[in-house]
Amino acid sequence: MKRSALPSLVSAAILAINASAAPAREAIRAFPPAMIGTWGYEARSCTEESDDGRVEVKARSVTFFASSCSLSRFRSHRNGAVSGHGRCRGEGETTTERGSVRLRLEGPTSLVVALNGGDDTRYQRCERPLPVR
Repeated sequence: MKRSALPSLVSAAILAINASAAPAREAIRAFPPAMIGTWGYEARSCTEESDDGRVEVKARSVTFFASSCSLSRFRSHRNGAVSGHGRCRGEGETTTERGSVRLRLEGPTSLVVALNGGDDTRYQRCERPLPVR
């Protein structure tokens, strides 16, 4: 009795499709080096020390003028964004709460930032970083 090769071909095709499907998110340990640095909300944020529109991105933390997040879990997304999850402290707060920061590069000099799933804010890379606080 001759066996049909069709079931084997179907099984092989299903395995190939499943193996090639990329996961929506990939676990990573920190923000990538291209995102690290000081970013300004506008040009003067990078040049005027009194401006509070800077954000500093480190491998495992993000610091704004009046808030900061220390992050311990990271995920990369298909669109190039990277989300960090951890503990955040808001303006004037003495305690921390769970929070998240999502970063996405739009070229080497533009970074899109969203806090806790909120609206996107675009920042430009500061050539000569000033302190954030």
